[in-house]
Amino acid sequence: MEQHLLAAVEGMRKHGFTVVPLETAAQAREYLVEHIPADCGVGVGGSVSVRDIDVLPALRQKGCKVYTSWGAKPEDVPAIRENSRKAEIYLSSANAVTRGGSLVFIDGNCNRVGAILDGPNTVYFVVSHSKWVDGGINTAIARIKQTACPQNARRLGLQTPCANTGLCKPDDCGEACMCRATVVLDRVPRGREMTVLFVEEALGY
Repeated sequence: MEQHLLAAVEGMRKHGFTVVPLETAAQAREYLVEHIPADCGVGVGGSVSVRDIDVLPALRQKGCKVYTSWGAKPEDVPAIRENSRKAEIYLSSANAVTRGGSLVFIDGNCNRVGAILDGPNTVYFVVSHSKWVDGGINTAIARIKQTACPQNARRLGLQTPCANTGLCKPDDCGEACMCRATVVLDRVPRGREMTVLFVEEALGY
């Protein structure tokens, strides 16, 4: 692993995160299937990275109850999100990782950050090296708004300036705006267990 990434790993570990360096999506999937017990409820945030590693079918086959809104009927989504917050384990990603090892998130519905901050006791983050930024919180936010938000907005079919032009124009965003909460996780909250699967292969946005 390159030196700048090692510094981020050291920062995360110093602040309470368990960090597991991995090379591929397949390794991340195998790790989660091995470490998540069969009888667990597993909540899932709206993470393209988690979807990219294709772990949910394997967890269901193992016997886990998986709560995800991917492909769900709109009327079922509130109950799915509530069950996700009450599950034993939560799966997510982060939108960016700073040079010092902080995880940065920007959310629209905020169910993801809500579950991360005050939800399941055990949280696994699937984070690609491509989300590392050479800087702090401002650099991370810039990365999210320039790279992740336009792609997510297009995926969701939102009519936002970033979806249409690739440029963030918050004053013109209106009701479709996805950037409603910005959260920085500097340290693991007390009494929680958080593991970062830091994956070399590019995943998500």
